[in-house]
Amino acid sequence: MENVTASTNRLSSVTGVHLFKISGHSLVKGTDLCIMSKTFRIGGHDWAIRYYPYGQKQKDDGNKETVNTTAGGEHTSVFLYLENAAKGEVRANIWFSLQDPASPEKGEKNRRGAETRDFKPGAPARAWGFPTFMSKADLVASGCIKDDCLVIKCTIEVITSERFDDHGEDDDVVAVPPSELTKNIGGLLENGLRADMTVKIGLFKRFKVHGCILAAQSPVFRAQLCGSMLESRRSSIRIKDIRVEVFEVLLHYMYKDSLPPFMEESTEEATNMAQHLLVAADRFAMERLKLLCANKLSKTLDVNTVGFTLDFAERNN
Repeated sequence: MENVTASTNRLSSVTGVHLFKISGHSLVKGTDLCIMSKTFRIGGHDWAIRYYPYGQKQKDDGNKETVNTTAGGEHTSVFLYLENAAKGEVRANIWFSLQDPASPEKGEKNRRGAETRDFKPGAPARAWGFPTFMSKADLVASGCIKDDCLVIKCTIEVITSERFDDHGEDDDVVAVPPSELTKNIGGLLENGLRADMTVKIGLFKRFKVHGCILAAQSPVFRAQLCGSMLESRRSSIRIKDIRVEVFEVLLHYMYKDSLPPFMEESTEEATNMAQHLLVAADRFAMERLKLLCANKLSKTLDVNTVGFTLDFAERNN
Protein backbone atom coordinates (compact mmCIF):
# COMPACT_ATOMS: atom_id res chain seq x y z
CA MET A 1 0.00 0.00 0.00
CA GLU A 2 1.34 3.41 -0.96
CA ASN A 3 2.31 5.89 1.72
CA VAL A 4 0.73 9.16 0.50
CA THR A 5 1.39 12.47 2.17
CA ALA A 6 0.18 15.98 1.31
CA SER A 7 0.94 19.51 2.30
CA THR A 8 -0.33 22.99 1.50
CA ASN A 9 1.36 26.36 1.16
CA ARG A 10 -1.25 29.09 1.57
CA LEU A 11 -0.26 32.52 0.21
CA SER A 12 -1.85 35.76 1.34
CA SER A 13 -0.97 39.42 1.03
CA VAL A 14 -1.32 42.81 2.70
CA THR A 15 -1.19 45.96 0.58
CA GLY A 16 -0.39 49.47 1.73
CA VAL A 17 0.41 52.84 0.16
CA HIS A 18 2.80 55.57 1.27
CA LEU A 19 2.75 59.08 -0.23
CA PHE A 20 6.16 60.76 0.01
CA LYS A 21 5.94 64.53 -0.53
CA ILE A 22 9.05 66.54 -1.42
CA SER A 23 8.31 70.21 -0.74
CA GLY A 24 10.63 72.89 -2.13
CA HIS A 25 11.76 70.60 -4.92
CA SER A 26 13.42 73.45 -6.88
CA LEU A 27 15.96 73.95 -4.09
CA VAL A 28 17.69 70.73 -5.13
CA LYS A 29 19.98 71.84 -7.96
CA GLY A 30 23.01 70.01 -9.25
CA THR A 31 23.42 68.02 -6.07
CA ASP A 32 23.80 64.35 -5.25
CA LEU A 33 21.63 64.73 -2.18
CA CYS A 34 19.53 61.77 -1.04
CA ILE A 35 16.10 62.77 0.24
CA MET A 36 14.56 60.26 2.64
CA SER A 37 11.00 59.68 3.73
CA LYS A 38 10.09 58.94 7.30
CA THR A 39 9.92 55.28 8.27
CA PHE A 40 6.47 53.81 7.68
CA ARG A 41 4.97 50.43 8.44
CA ILE A 42 3.23 48.12 5.96
CA GLY A 43 2.60 44.41 6.38
CA GLY A 44 4.22 44.36 9.80
CA HIS A 45 7.58 45.66 8.50
CA ASP A 46 9.27 49.07 8.52
CA TRP A 47 10.11 50.72 5.19
CA ALA A 48 11.59 53.97 3.91
CA ILE A 49 11.84 55.65 0.49
CA ARG A 50 15.04 57.28 -0.77
CA TYR A 51 14.80 59.77 -3.63
CA TYR A 52 17.81 60.97 -5.61
CA PRO A 53 16.93 64.04 -7.76
CA TYR A 54 20.23 63.73 -9.69
CA GLY A 55 20.72 59.98 -9.65
CA GLN A 56 21.46 57.22 -7.20
CA LYS A 57 24.46 57.04 -4.95
CA GLN A 58 25.59 53.66 -3.76
CA LYS A 59 28.02 52.51 -1.10
CA ASP A 60 30.54 49.82 -1.91
CA ASP A 61 31.92 47.39 0.63
CA GLY A 62 34.42 50.00 1.76
CA ASN A 63 31.60 52.46 2.52
CA LYS A 64 32.94 54.83 -0.11
CA GLU A 65 30.11 56.58 -1.91
CA THR A 66 30.17 56.58 -5.70
CA VAL A 67 27.73 58.07 -8.18
CA ASN A 68 25.80 55.46 -10.14
CA THR A 69 26.71 56.16 -13.74
CA THR A 70 23.51 54.55 -15.00
CA ALA A 71 21.64 57.62 -13.80
CA GLY A 72 24.34 59.94 -15.16
CA GLY A 73 22.88 62.94 -13.42
CA GLU A 74 20.14 63.13 -16.04
CA HIS A 75 17.67 60.85 -14.32
CA THR A 76 16.02 60.76 -10.93
CA SER A 77 16.36 57.59 -8.86
CA VAL A 78 13.97 56.15 -6.31
CA PHE A 79 14.46 53.18 -3.99
CA LEU A 80 12.57 51.35 -1.29
CA TYR A 81 14.51 50.18 1.76
CA LEU A 82 13.52 47.53 4.26
CA GLU A 83 14.39 49.23 7.52
CA ASN A 84 13.29 46.50 9.89
CA ALA A 85 11.97 43.02 9.12
CA ALA A 86 9.71 41.35 11.65
CA LYS A 87 10.72 37.84 10.54
CA GLY A 88 13.89 37.99 8.47
CA GLU A 89 13.30 37.79 4.73
CA VAL A 90 10.34 39.68 3.28
CA ARG A 91 8.73 38.97 -0.08
CA ALA A 92 6.85 41.80 -1.75
CA ASN A 93 5.62 43.39 -4.96
CA ILE A 94 6.52 47.08 -5.31
CA TRP A 95 5.19 49.87 -7.51
CA PHE A 96 6.37 53.48 -7.75
CA SER A 97 4.50 56.31 -9.46
CA LEU A 98 4.18 60.09 -9.38
CA GLN A 99 1.00 61.61 -8.04
CA ASP A 100 -0.82 63.72 -10.63
CA PRO A 101 -1.72 67.09 -9.03
CA ALA A 102 -4.59 67.48 -11.49
CA SER A 103 -6.26 64.38 -10.02
CA PRO A 104 -4.74 63.75 -6.57
CA GLU A 105 -7.21 61.05 -5.50
CA LYS A 106 -6.82 58.70 -8.46
CA GLY A 107 -4.31 60.14 -10.91
CA GLU A 108 -0.78 58.84 -11.18
CA LYS A 109 1.92 58.97 -13.82
CA ASN A 110 5.02 56.95 -14.72
CA ARG A 111 3.87 53.91 -12.79
CA ARG A 112 6.63 51.34 -12.64
CA GLY A 113 6.85 48.02 -10.88
CA ALA A 114 8.64 44.71 -11.08
CA GLU A 115 8.37 41.03 -10.41
CA THR A 116 8.14 39.74 -6.87
CA ARG A 117 11.24 40.69 -4.88
CA ASP A 118 12.85 39.23 -1.76
CA PHE A 119 14.11 41.74 0.79
CA LYS A 120 16.58 40.83 3.50
CA PRO A 121 17.66 42.92 6.49
CA GLY A 122 21.32 42.95 5.39
CA ALA A 123 22.53 45.27 2.61
CA PRO A 124 22.33 45.28 -0.37
CA ALA A 125 19.39 42.87 -0.48
CA ARG A 126 17.29 45.15 1.72
CA ALA A 127 16.80 47.74 -1.07
CA TRP A 128 15.20 47.77 -4.48
CA GLY A 129 14.21 50.48 -6.93
CA PHE A 130 14.91 52.33 -10.18
CA PRO A 131 18.30 54.00 -10.82
CA THR A 132 16.73 55.67 -13.88
CA PHE A 133 13.21 56.21 -12.62
CA MET A 134 12.48 59.29 -14.75
CA SER A 135 14.55 61.77 -16.71
CA LYS A 136 14.66 65.31 -15.36
CA ALA A 137 13.25 66.61 -18.63
CA ASP A 138 10.29 64.22 -18.50
CA LEU A 139 9.72 65.10 -14.86
CA VAL A 140 9.39 68.80 -15.68
CA ALA A 141 7.11 68.06 -18.65
CA SER A 142 4.90 65.67 -16.65
CA GLY A 143 3.19 68.45 -14.69
CA CYS A 144 3.62 66.44 -11.49
CA ILE A 145 5.55 69.24 -9.79
CA LYS A 146 2.95 71.70 -8.52
CA ASP A 147 3.59 74.56 -6.13
CA ASP A 148 7.19 73.33 -6.01
CA CYS A 149 6.06 69.99 -4.55
CA LEU A 150 6.50 66.47 -5.87
CA VAL A 151 4.60 63.48 -4.48
CA ILE A 152 5.96 59.97 -4.96
CA LYS A 153 3.47 57.16 -4.44
CA CYS A 154 4.80 53.81 -3.31
CA THR A 155 2.51 50.78 -3.23
CA ILE A 156 3.75 47.69 -1.37
CA GLU A 157 2.11 44.29 -1.45
CA VAL A 158 3.70 42.12 1.23
CA ILE A 159 3.28 38.41 0.54
CA THR A 160 3.19 35.89 3.35
CA SER A 161 2.98 32.11 3.20
CA GLU A 162 1.78 29.49 5.62
CA ARG A 163 2.84 25.86 5.24
CA PHE A 164 1.11 22.97 6.93
CA ASP A 165 0.63 19.24 6.63
CA ASP A 166 -2.77 18.34 5.22
CA HIS A 167 -2.79 15.23 7.39
CA GLY A 168 -1.85 17.01 10.56
CA GLU A 169 -3.67 19.26 12.94
CA ASP A 170 -4.80 21.53 10.13
CA ASP A 171 -7.20 18.94 8.68
CA ASP A 172 -10.05 20.78 10.35
CA VAL A 173 -9.07 24.25 9.10
CA VAL A 174 -12.10 25.85 7.43
CA ALA A 175 -11.96 29.00 5.32
CA VAL A 176 -14.18 31.54 7.06
CA PRO A 177 -15.68 34.21 4.78
CA PRO A 178 -15.69 37.89 5.76
CA SER A 179 -18.41 39.11 8.06
CA GLU A 180 -21.69 40.03 6.35
CA LEU A 181 -23.09 41.97 9.31
CA THR A 182 -22.92 45.35 7.57
CA LYS A 183 -24.42 43.91 4.40
CA ASN A 184 -27.28 42.28 6.30
CA ILE A 185 -28.08 45.38 8.35
CA GLY A 186 -27.93 47.49 5.20
CA GLY A 187 -30.48 45.15 3.66
CA LEU A 188 -32.96 46.09 6.40
CA LEU A 189 -33.06 49.63 5.05
CA GLU A 190 -33.77 48.41 1.52
CA ASN A 191 -36.44 45.83 2.35
CA GLY A 192 -37.95 47.56 5.39
CA LEU A 193 -38.17 44.27 7.28
CA ARG A 194 -39.62 44.84 10.78
CA ALA A 195 -39.32 48.63 10.45
CA ASP A 196 -40.95 50.19 13.50
CA MET A 197 -40.76 53.90 12.74
CA THR A 198 -41.52 56.43 10.02
CA VAL A 199 -39.37 59.51 9.49
CA LYS A 200 -41.11 62.36 7.69
CA ILE A 201 -39.05 64.78 5.61
CA GLY A 202 -40.84 67.70 4.02
CA LEU A 203 -44.47 67.36 2.99
CA PHE A 204 -44.40 64.08 1.12
CA LYS A 205 -41.26 62.00 1.72
CA ARG A 206 -41.50 59.13 4.20
CA PHE A 207 -38.76 56.70 5.30
CA LYS A 208 -39.46 53.37 7.02
CA VAL A 209 -36.65 52.91 9.54
CA HIS A 210 -35.61 50.94 12.60
CA GLY A 211 -35.48 53.04 15.73
CA CYS A 212 -32.75 50.88 17.29
CA ILE A 213 -30.41 51.52 14.32
CA LEU A 214 -30.88 55.28 14.51
CA ALA A 215 -30.44 55.24 18.28
CA ALA A 216 -27.27 53.15 18.03
CA GLN A 217 -25.65 55.49 15.48
CA SER A 218 -26.66 58.89 16.88
CA PRO A 219 -26.76 60.14 20.49
CA VAL A 220 -29.35 62.71 19.41
CA PHE A 221 -31.69 60.06 18.05
CA ARG A 222 -30.98 57.96 21.14
CA ALA A 223 -32.22 60.75 23.38
CA GLN A 224 -35.29 61.30 21.21
CA LEU A 225 -36.30 57.69 20.78
CA CYS A 226 -35.19 56.04 24.02
CA GLY A 227 -35.55 58.81 26.56
CA SER A 228 -38.43 60.69 28.15
CA MET A 229 -39.03 62.94 25.16
CA LEU A 230 -42.39 62.86 23.43
CA GLU A 231 -40.86 61.31 20.28
CA SER A 232 -40.01 58.14 22.23
CA ARG A 233 -43.73 57.34 22.47
CA ARG A 234 -44.53 57.93 18.81
CA SER A 235 -44.23 55.66 15.79
CA SER A 236 -43.27 58.55 13.53
CA ILE A 237 -41.15 61.68 13.80
CA ARG A 238 -40.71 64.71 11.56
CA ILE A 239 -37.29 66.20 10.87
CA LYS A 240 -37.19 69.76 9.66
CA ASP A 241 -34.53 71.76 7.83
CA ILE A 242 -32.85 68.88 6.04
CA ARG A 243 -32.97 67.93 2.38
CA VAL A 244 -34.42 64.60 1.34
CA GLU A 245 -31.29 63.59 -0.60
CA VAL A 246 -29.07 64.47 2.39
CA PHE A 247 -31.17 62.37 4.76
CA GLU A 248 -31.00 59.48 2.28
CA VAL A 249 -27.19 59.56 2.41
CA LEU A 250 -27.34 59.90 6.20
CA LEU A 251 -29.47 56.75 6.41
CA HIS A 252 -27.12 54.95 4.02
CA TYR A 253 -24.23 55.65 6.41
CA MET A 254 -26.24 54.68 9.50
CA TYR A 255 -27.18 51.29 8.07
CA LYS A 256 -24.08 50.46 6.01
CA ASP A 257 -21.31 52.31 7.89
CA SER A 258 -20.05 53.75 4.60
CA LEU A 259 -20.82 56.51 2.14
CA PRO A 260 -22.55 55.78 -1.18
CA PRO A 261 -20.26 55.20 -4.19
CA PHE A 262 -20.86 58.60 -5.78
CA MET A 263 -19.29 60.24 -2.71
CA GLU A 264 -15.94 58.65 -3.61
CA GLU A 265 -15.77 60.62 -6.86
CA SER A 266 -14.18 64.04 -7.32
CA THR A 267 -17.32 65.73 -8.58
CA GLU A 268 -19.17 68.91 -7.68
CA GLU A 269 -22.15 66.79 -6.61
CA ALA A 270 -20.01 64.82 -4.16
CA THR A 271 -18.43 68.00 -2.76
CA ASN A 272 -21.79 69.70 -2.26
CA MET A 273 -23.18 66.61 -0.57
CA ALA A 274 -20.16 66.46 1.76
CA GLN A 275 -20.92 70.01 2.91
CA HIS A 276 -24.60 69.33 3.62
CA LEU A 277 -23.80 65.96 5.17
CA LEU A 278 -21.23 67.49 7.51
CA VAL A 279 -23.89 69.88 8.84
CA ALA A 280 -26.30 66.96 9.33
CA ALA A 281 -23.62 64.86 11.03
CA ASP A 282 -22.93 67.70 13.44
CA ARG A 283 -26.64 68.10 14.11
CA PHE A 284 -26.99 64.43 15.06
CA ALA A 285 -23.60 64.20 16.85
CA MET A 286 -22.12 61.61 14.47
CA GLU A 287 -18.44 62.35 14.97
CA ARG A 288 -16.92 59.80 12.57
CA LEU A 289 -19.18 60.94 9.75
CA LYS A 290 -18.12 64.53 10.41
CA LEU A 291 -14.47 63.54 10.00
CA LEU A 292 -15.22 61.65 6.77
CA CYS A 293 -16.91 64.74 5.34
CA ALA A 294 -14.13 67.05 6.51
CA ASN A 295 -11.55 64.78 4.91
CA LYS A 296 -13.52 64.76 1.66
CA LEU A 297 -13.70 68.56 1.61
CA SER A 298 -10.00 68.96 2.42
CA LYS A 299 -9.11 66.94 -0.69
CA THR A 300 -11.07 69.27 -2.95
CA LEU A 301 -9.33 72.46 -1.82
CA ASP A 302 -7.90 74.62 -4.57
CA VAL A 303 -7.63 78.32 -5.37
CA ASN A 304 -11.24 78.38 -6.58
CA THR A 305 -12.80 76.77 -3.50
CA VAL A 306 -10.60 77.78 -0.57
CA GLY A 307 -12.50 81.01 0.15
CA PHE A 308 -15.91 79.37 0.16
CA THR A 309 -14.62 76.41 2.19
CA LEU A 310 -13.09 78.73 4.80
CA ASP A 311 -16.39 80.57 5.14
CA PHE A 312 -18.24 77.24 5.41
CA ALA A 313 -15.82 76.04 8.10
CA GLU A 314 -16.26 79.19 10.17
CA ARG A 315 -20.05 79.03 9.92
CA ASN A 316 -20.09 75.40 11.05
CA ASN A 317 -17.25 75.48 13.57
